[in-house]
Amino acid sequence: MDIDILKVSERLKLDEVDIKKAFERKIISFDMYHNKKYLLFKKKLRHIERGTVLFLNNNMDIVMGYPKIRRAMMLYPTLKNYFINKIVVEEKLDGYNVRITKIDNKVMAITRGGRICPFTTKKALKFLNVNILDDYPNLMLCGEMIGLNNPYVPHYYPEVNNILIKSDKNNNKKTKIIENLGFYIFDVRYRETNKPLSISEKEELLQKYELPYVKPIGIFNKEDIEHIKKIILTLNDKKREGVVLKDPDMIINPIKYTTHYTQCNDLSVAFRYMYDLGIDFMFSRLVREGYQSFEFNEDEKEMEKRAKNIGKSILYPMVNSIKNISKGELITEDFEIYLDSEEDLNEFLDYLKKLHIAFVVKENQKFENGMHKVKIGRIYNSTNDKIKSHLDGNLW
Repeated sequence: MDIDILKVSERLKLDEVDIKKAFERKIISFDMYHNKKYLLFKKKLRHIERGTVLFLNNNMDIVMGYPKIRRAMMLYPTLKNYFINKIVVEEKLDGYNVRITKIDNKVMAITRGGRICPFTTKKALKFLNVNILDDYPNLMLCGEMIGLNNPYVPHYYPEVNNILIKSDKNNNKKTKIIENLGFYIFDVRYRETNKPLSISEKEELLQKYELPYVKPIGIFNKEDIEHIKKIILTLNDKKREGVVLKDPDMIINPIKYTTHYTQCNDLSVAFRYMYDLGIDFMFSRLVREGYQSFEFNEDEKEMEKRAKNIGKSILYPMVNSIKNISKGELITEDFEIYLDSEEDLNEFLDYLKKLHIAFVVKENQKFENGMHKVKIGRIYNSTNDKIKSHLDGNLW
């Protein structure tokens, strides 16, 4: 497709040469969703965030990528040095980051990487009062899609159980279908500038439209780090992901901090698919564990418990994968999702193919109302192929 590089450079305030090089290096790519053509940024380029989308419509609408959230390795002195005065503590949810916006009178859900996901778009229309985007067309709703029945980060959250099908009183089968999926907004931003609303402005607006959002756990003085530590320990005991720490006026970017449970859970997932995810996941999470153990002043017994948890998170899933492949099984990352129709299912499968994701449909259950419950297994080829190769006696 012919793209007017000059118009793109003027709209994004980027040099034409930089844009041409970005196309050559595949930092910028072309995509389409329901006949809407757009460019997406796979990496950050100058002031343009990764995941930014430029629609090739008359207005050349821009949806900026969600800015990278940096991580605190030490709560003290990081929080004291980083924040201005007060700190808003919000729970960090374990799901996938999505921006909801409206372009040319059509609501779309854009993933962190800049793709318009058909599954997420349809679910957002069910979960959210999108009238807010009619009244505030320049805003985007930044949030987390969470729950067990999502195709990217399946993790059970009891608070997002939805009854999809409820049996009739005369129905002897007593069918009840529950979908574990929900969307919580954590930021509201101007989609072209990425400027966020303050915490109070965000809450007031979202409450007005009765939209679900991540409510602050508390607001603390930046010196009150011991209280924040207690919150993190409580979240860890509840097997929750961690916290996001924000300035009340959102003058500076938020930062994040994750729990011991999350680090171990990430390692456990990564080492089930060790040749695909193991290296990328391992080092950063092990380093986080070291700093956390030090800052929380663990004694020998507590450190030993942490070390055992880390070791089990790495070894057990890895050995299980080797055992399963030795039995001739295929190692897949499985997820179950609910879709309203055969058309929605086919559209989502086409989307996965477009992303070059290898998968297999393991189950496809159709209900009387036309809804589908589908179990899809994502295939990690390197892990399957390399384990099989080594089990056959081939050298590393």
